[in-house]
Amino acid sequence: MANENPLNTRLCDILVDAGIDAEAEVRQPDGSRIDVQCRIGAQTVAIEAEHGGSSAKMREAIRDADDKLRRQVCDVAVALVYPDAYRTRRELENGVVQVTVRTPGAAPKTARQRDGEWRSINVADLANYVRQAPHELGSPEALAKRANIAINNAAARFTPAEAQSIMAEMGDAARGTNIKGLMTDLLTAVMFHANLDAIRHQQKPATDARNNSEPYDGPWPPATVAECRQSGQVAWRLHQAHNLWLAVDYKQILEWSCAIINALPNTPASNTAVDIIAAAALDIQRSSGNRHHDLVGITFCQSVETARSDGSFYTTIPAATLLTSLLFHDAGIDWTDYEQVAGLRIVDFACGTGTLLIAAANYILEHEQTGQPERVAQALLEQTLYGFDIYNRAIFQTATGIGMIAPSVAFHNMHLYSLTLGIDPEDGGAKLGSLEMLTGLGQLSFNPRPVTGTRIDAAPAPLETETFQMAIMNPPFTRGDIRHKQLGKDTETRLREREAQLYAGLPMDQSSNANGFFVLAEKYLDAASGRMAFVMPTAMATNPSAAAVRRWLAERFGVKYIIVSYDPERICQSGNTDIGEMLLVLERQGAGATPPTAVVKLTTNPGTAGDAAACASSIANGQTEAHQWGIVDYIDAADIAAGNWNAVQFTSNELYRIASQNLWPGELRNQVIIDPMGRPIRNARKCAADAVNAAPALFDHDVEHCNKLEVAPDSYVQPPPSRPKLLNTLQKVNHLKLAERVRLTTVKNTACRTTVPAVGSAWATATTMPIPGTDAAAVEKAIVMILNSTPGKLGMLLVRSNKIPSYPNFSKDGLERIPLPRLSELAPAQIGGLAAAYDGLSGQERQPLPQAHRCPVQLAIDAAVCAQLGFDETLCQIARHLLAQEPMVTGKRYEFTPQSATQAPLTPQQQSILERTERKVSALGEQNSQLLARFHQLTGNRYVPETLL
Repeated sequence: MANENPLNTRLCDILVDAGIDAEAEVRQPDGSRIDVQCRIGAQTVAIEAEHGGSSAKMREAIRDADDKLRRQVCDVAVALVYPDAYRTRRELENGVVQVTVRTPGAAPKTARQRDGEWRSINVADLANYVRQAPHELGSPEALAKRANIAINNAAARFTPAEAQSIMAEMGDAARGTNIKGLMTDLLTAVMFHANLDAIRHQQKPATDARNNSEPYDGPWPPATVAECRQSGQVAWRLHQAHNLWLAVDYKQILEWSCAIINALPNTPASNTAVDIIAAAALDIQRSSGNRHHDLVGITFCQSVETARSDGSFYTTIPAATLLTSLLFHDAGIDWTDYEQVAGLRIVDFACGTGTLLIAAANYILEHEQTGQPERVAQALLEQTLYGFDIYNRAIFQTATGIGMIAPSVAFHNMHLYSLTLGIDPEDGGAKLGSLEMLTGLGQLSFNPRPVTGTRIDAAPAPLETETFQMAIMNPPFTRGDIRHKQLGKDTETRLREREAQLYAGLPMDQSSNANGFFVLAEKYLDAASGRMAFVMPTAMATNPSAAAVRRWLAERFGVKYIIVSYDPERICQSGNTDIGEMLLVLERQGAGATPPTAVVKLTTNPGTAGDAAACASSIANGQTEAHQWGIVDYIDAADIAAGNWNAVQFTSNELYRIASQNLWPGELRNQVIIDPMGRPIRNARKCAADAVNAAPALFDHDVEHCNKLEVAPDSYVQPPPSRPKLLNTLQKVNHLKLAERVRLTTVKNTACRTTVPAVGSAWATATTMPIPGTDAAAVEKAIVMILNSTPGKLGMLLVRSNKIPSYPNFSKDGLERIPLPRLSELAPAQIGGLAAAYDGLSGQERQPLPQAHRCPVQLAIDAAVCAQLGFDETLCQIARHLLAQEPMVTGKRYEFTPQSATQAPLTPQQQSILERTERKVSALGEQNSQLLARFHQLTGNRYVPETLL
């Protein structure tokens, strides 16, 4: 086995060629040696490498990395293992290595946990991985908890009267916040101050930016944060230091902190509060590297009392890294051309605390090769980035985060604007924030409040914009009625009127104002080559009400990527929501055919910026097989243009093909009438069976009670005295029940029949349409059999609104679209056969969905449905097995990976199964034969296992 030292040297050369400040075999003052030392901004990244692919070598690389952290000769370490076969630079630069990031204080983990953190990445992508390593310093959630403790402690130093006086002193600029919010902003400003401490001796201004460029003759340098704390008068000293830095500039950040300190009472308690904030800022800066915008996103949204109503969701750093990397991929930018790089214009119309803009700026700084990094940074701060939000404080946080990218750059202007949501105090008109920009390009007919000069006192000025090459955002996706109610009845009414004016000409439904942001971004993007990237609820890809939005997008853009998470540990991309979210990347299309859309189903949602960069590279390189991040499917542009984005519904591409191409041509809406959904029934109250107006009810979806096809009602209900009209709903009872919501990890029934007619709460009651010559009860039983069969469950999952993958809630429209055979075209004997099978199975207990592929009752249901309806039994077997592997069903990460192709000789029984299967396959057609072949490849078997039959 070769020594790794030559490989370290070759790896260092590769990193240097990629723009990393790297050096191999660096001896440290304490006598230790770093294999490859990299400087990323102010942080040192140590790469500790071993040669050989064994687990022992992995453990040794981690020990070496942790040793460098313990010796404090680096800020963060990367443990790396070269495969044993690598010797030359060519082998290395075209190869793959195993890596994992180690940070100070990383808790000891089990071998399995450590193995799960190792990543295989291309050496060509290693530079990006190393650049992201400092972002792993400190858990943002843990840091946010520390920040919140400090913020709460500081806020608690003020009496209610003092807090009220402070807020009054701050005036309109502090609307929508409280004393805790001001302490959050002060923490951010002091963190920025700590960044400036490192450059204070280089930055003495020749002229004073506060006084129209008069010569500067004041004291210098400003005190550091640590020196301010040592003075005993920390509030006054911080104010003095910030005022000195204003002579350089940084007005968008430091004038706000000065205003906050000025508003505080001159008391020992105030000084103590500011000292708590300063101590926390230093502690977090030491722990977090350059995580400012992640930490601030968490703490800011927690300090905005109306965040949920406003749709103020902060984007996590991994999601921002992944989305930004794919937005820029293959964008045709010449990174060596300063004019082209500086000429980029990127906008976020709902920027919040600026995470996505900062991610875009970091990407540009990491990839530019102009030889003029300071000029590029200046252009980023003053020309490239545009941000808009409804909160002044959010704009302040964005300005601070962007400023931290390059604190040595004395920026003077930023295109960051707060816009009014509500009644504009200047002209009395109702305003909808950034959506007002739908009124026209260029000089607009309203007055936003730009963040320039004294941010809280700046006079409103007409907004001027440009045409942008890129738009990136995580827009608010709350309904208007939720968004506006918090502002009072009169304001709500006026905002609804203003929405009607703005939305009158829009080509789509505006139940969610996120749709308006699509139109807004498209309006301002370059007509020939514009790109945009969004964080959106996954339901937008599946909800019937959003079909017009999907078609509208596909008319104007090629949909490059749809990325949805099937990682049960993290289905979202925002940090303060628990619903499934997807990432969309779109680009204008020129002449010629639109390429297919890559639909990426993440089975492991990257939890770090480094992992996200590696994941983005994997996606961009077109890996279509199951791999460590997930599974990629390619959907034809015609399907995307038609609004069919249902490929996001299943992790398995094969399962999606079976569901979309082999299910029945009819729909439930043509077979049954769905009575009023269960939601109004939840207003009923439970009562005794003999109570007045009592109605039997299947009130809950208790999986222990609803474990058979035939289910007894679990309660009686009656309308409360305040809701007498509810009696009409309670009297609409029937036997047939359809699951209105199900938890797929435990559910046993997706439909059932009650022993007596009853109403439903978590169940929708359905009435079958008459079929001549067929008993209504038989039709109900047939429908229950079909919907509980594997194909029936696939049909329900195919049309579900994918808000939380493992817990679908069905709307009436969604239930009506479930695929179903055209029952009126079936022979009475077919319906009778299904009803007879129901009678034989209705009293037998069923297994939950994760075990359904081994449940005798489920196998019998499937056999009956296949026999009576002609659904191919082999496809049903495959689907049943694949469905049992889905994360939304198991509640676990996807583990259905290719197995070894090496097999023992087939037994006679297995050979018989194989021959029967191959005879069936010959009649399936080419598409389904490919599905079966792919299934065999995934399982490593040449036959369908006996357990599936």
